[in-house]
Amino acid sequence: MSISIIKRTSLVSLGLLVAACAAEGPTDDAEDFGGASPELGDLAPNGKADGEDVRVFAGNPYDRIALSGSAAKDLWDALEEASGVTSVRQNGLDYLYGYYTICASNGEAAACNVYTREATKGFEGFAATLHGKRFRSAASEMFGILAAKNQVTPASVNVVEHGRLLCEKTSSEVWCGVKDALDTVSLSVKLENLGDLGTDYVYEGWLITSNGPVTAGRFNLMSDDETVTIEVDAALAADSSAYVLTIEPAVGDDPAPSSVHVVAGDFTGATAALDTEHPAALGADHTTAKGSFFLATPTTASNDQDNALGVWFLDPAQGPGASLDLPTLPAGWVYEGWVVGGEGPVSTGTFLSGDMPDSDGPGVYAGPDAAPPFPGQDFINPPMSVAGSAVVISVEPSPDNSPAPFFMKPLVNGNAMDLGAGVLQGMTNQVPSNYPVGSATFN
Repeated sequence: MSISIIKRTSLVSLGLLVAACAAEGPTDDAEDFGGASPELGDLAPNGKADGEDVRVFAGNPYDRIALSGSAAKDLWDALEEASGVTSVRQNGLDYLYGYYTICASNGEAAACNVYTREATKGFEGFAATLHGKRFRSAASEMFGILAAKNQVTPASVNVVEHGRLLCEKTSSEVWCGVKDALDTVSLSVKLENLGDLGTDYVYEGWLITSNGPVTAGRFNLMSDDETVTIEVDAALAADSSAYVLTIEPAVGDDPAPSSVHVVAGDFTGATAALDTEHPAALGADHTTAKGSFFLATPTTASNDQDNALGVWFLDPAQGPGASLDLPTLPAGWVYEGWVVGGEGPVSTGTFLSGDMPDSDGPGVYAGPDAAPPFPGQDFINPPMSVAGSAVVISVEPSPDNSPAPFFMKPLVNGNAMDLGAGVLQGMTNQVPSNYPVGSATFN
């Protein structure tokens, strides 16, 4: 692939003979990625940084250049002024797209995909470059988009740029590049006690700035001796007051942060100490959480021989009252009870407070009688004994990443016993052994 123009460019005209034309961009017989709606499956932007704001993916027949951060914002700004661009709002996001380019924005951040026959990752000051014919390529479309942003006719110039985007053309070909950020520093994030989110969700870091949150890399489970490092614009780093880690959908993600904040910390100098107690994370101290339960089956009140088939988080001596003393969770999180035995983990329902019923009341396996208005479950039909199993209270993201217990489990009893109805059994506080902590440091 020839990238001689990009290689030599310094925003100076090359003095090459350029044929006059009315407009750049694809002609009528160029392949149309736009269709009639941005509901284009994999063509639409479906993620954010993943550790860098410009990524190149090889494909057949088109390579894909994925943009986020300032590069995507520059392309979005240019698309807003280009002709032949379709605008649609869907699922709370705005979409702009042409033949080879599609961007999504929530009004603050943007994410874009550019599909091209010829893309290269990284070359002498460029995070990515693309090359194509003057009239039937993604490069020619980008040239026309940038020309519109510069309020010039494409035929009148050889070089156009906006922010980190630059294009140059000859009479028959166009080269475009996404420039590297001019001044960067390394952000190193080290975390312990993180759990595996599966294939549908990822972790994402955010820098909290005077202009709001800015993505700082997406990653999957990292081992306790692993450090995630990305390059961050130096001005952005200087404007960052805090770091927040969230859980995000792996695909189809809004450019804004989700409400599921795992850990956070304020920068003191170059480092932020990260934990769940920060107000931008869980904002709750689970080291003081307390709880107890007893085995009983209130939905079969006439049967006093099946106590082991139910577990309830309440204290009969309190009127009855709550037996769980748990701090209030922020939006994006719920508590969930579990019985973990020979049949694996079985949920007893989600709840926000120990003095209210959980999400499924006495459960789908309960008997015919009424149940108390507290978290708990009966396992009558089919019968499942809770005796000998572990009883667990976990903190779960909402929406949940998995039907299994989340890795944050503040209260555990490893061996529930059939001691009779109303006999409380205590739970051990597990914090901080299974709660994530870490640091984020600008180097």
